[in-house]
Amino acid sequence: MHRLVQEHPTTSVKMVFLEDKNLDMRRYNAPTLCTEVAAIFVGDNGESPANRDICVYPIGDTCQSIFPLNQCCDPMTYPLLFPRGECSWNTGMEHVEERRIAKRIRVTQLQYYAYRLSQRNGFSILHNSGKLFQQYIVDAYVKTEGSRLHFLRQNQKDLRIELYRGLLDALECREHNENICTGKLITLPSSFQGSPRHMQQNYQDAMAVVRKFSKPNLFLTFTCNPSWSEILNSMEGVQRPEDRPDIIARVFNMKLKELLEGIYKHGIFGTVLAYIYVFEFQKRGLLHAHILLTLDSESKIRTKDDIDEFESAELPDPCTDLRLFQIVTKCMVHGPCGTININYPCMRDGQCCKSFPKQFKDDTEENVNGYPIYRRRATEPVQVGKHSIDNRWVVPYNPWLLKKFNAYINVEVCASVKSAKYLYKYVLKGHDAASVKIQKEGALDHDEILSFVEGRYVSAPEAMWRLNEFNLSHKSHTVVRLAVHLPQQQPIVYQDGQEAQAIERAALRKTTLTSWFELNKNDPSAHNISYSDIPQYYVFDKSTTNWKKRQRGGQHVIGRQPVVRILRYSFPESL
Repeated sequence: MHRLVQEHPTTSVKMVFLEDKNLDMRRYNAPTLCTEVAAIFVGDNGESPANRDICVYPIGDTCQSIFPLNQCCDPMTYPLLFPRGECSWNTGMEHVEERRIAKRIRVTQLQYYAYRLSQRNGFSILHNSGKLFQQYIVDAYVKTEGSRLHFLRQNQKDLRIELYRGLLDALECREHNENICTGKLITLPSSFQGSPRHMQQNYQDAMAVVRKFSKPNLFLTFTCNPSWSEILNSMEGVQRPEDRPDIIARVFNMKLKELLEGIYKHGIFGTVLAYIYVFEFQKRGLLHAHILLTLDSESKIRTKDDIDEFESAELPDPCTDLRLFQIVTKCMVHGPCGTININYPCMRDGQCCKSFPKQFKDDTEENVNGYPIYRRRATEPVQVGKHSIDNRWVVPYNPWLLKKFNAYINVEVCASVKSAKYLYKYVLKGHDAASVKIQKEGALDHDEILSFVEGRYVSAPEAMWRLNEFNLSHKSHTVVRLAVHLPQQQPIVYQDGQEAQAIERAALRKTTLTSWFELNKNDPSAHNISYSDIPQYYVFDKSTTNWKKRQRGGQHVIGRQPVVRILRYSFPESL
């Protein structure tokens, strides 16, 4: 090893995160208030790399490259985590259970890592490796996503999409031009979670829920609390919560389900017609979810008294409710920032981007630009840590939820469709990213900068969440996407060179639109049902491409049509 170091001298460098005002700070914000291991890589639209430059030096031999999917890659990269030198996942690994899941014979890379990262009885070197465990989790997810993208690149190279009429025209003129290339390539489908098409589809689905049930009424932000007893009781020895992103992900997933069950089924805020939630990571070390709730007419929060009944933005009296006071001062106090702490993450150009501290108010003022101005009466400051704070620094909360979950739960009353768009900007903004510079250790910034890098940022909690295949977003209702097209203008997916077979299949298969026309011809009971409402009463059978009447209620199903642009033409009066 000493000889290798002499032959290949290294240079100590450091990576510095940059904050450029010209970049979207929701994506390019620097990691704050946490110590975590993360991966930063460069790729198209944040795609993970399919290959890596991993080199090994066999004794008495020259440098050799090793493929990331090689079963020896993990034990050679992490010898401390594989003390017996056992092999890692390989493409030929088979299921050992007699009952194979979904008739799958081979173990996928994702299944292997999910199995290996699961906690079992007895001591585990893997789960007691601290930051090395975090690195292993991040590395596992990046490799898994990179393999999926590599598969799409290799297997969709010749997969194309074209309109039915356009494909017919192309075949008719092929005899005149044998080199014609029909259709356009499919690069990254909407079925791939996190792709731009997937994000856009999610946004349109959310707008379909808004169209069906009107504007949302409550906006909740629920953040994981690393001090939960379920997390602390699972720590071993000197472990800290950030050392166990696997436990944090599992506990928060259970807590979120409990929160949604209390809201949706047990009616904490009344009768909930619909809800939407999405996850965000934002380099803060902990998971948090944004939830939108739409209430029925009897449960809507209309007056100032209704707001004060569900909401509070004040410090509780420690004499009457000490536990609530402790939770609020620990979880629901912003900053303090401003002149008290100019380096706080919310500071932009010397001002708090969250508009703290707020103004004192004796009474709640109803919705202003979609959100009310909550009551914040002037009281004596209290000592919280090193600072004295008052009601101006309190984030709005619901007292019952706060005592129930002992975590940061911001509850906002909203009455604007802007809230739904605000929520789904987290989906549409793309992956967390980082703008960094690489420079020599101890060098001056202005003359020793080696390179600038803008890449995707994947933290250990996000990697663990995705390896467990937990939802990144969810809706209370199923949204059925309906086709809208002109005659013979439906899109067709086909393999290059199989255009004729694709036309034959398309001629026999109906779309949701053409099948709806057939349904209206043959079923009089469908005459009074609009196209967008048809999924509530009928199910589209993809095998027969026909609408069939539902056997069970479809109250949790919504139909959505794509945005259709209508072109208007003006013709001369002489025509």
